[in-house]
Amino acid sequence: MAIQTQTSQNLTAARALLDELATVDDPQAKATAAAAHATLVLAEQVAGVRLVLAAGAVENGTVSAQH
Repeated sequence: MAIQTQTSQNLTAARALLDELATVDDPQAKATAAAAHATLVLAEQVAGVRLVLAAGAVENGTVSAQH
């Protein structure tokens, strides 16, 4: 079974905002952006794990494949 990956719209918007902050020279803004980036990376990893677990549950027949 092929797994389709799709990034959340919220994660995509957060990534775009962080990209905009990359050009800011304020040290506090850079520190805040770094912390936000770490949180975003963690959120993306959790989303990926959830997809893998959901796909495994569907393959094992423990969850219905219906939407």
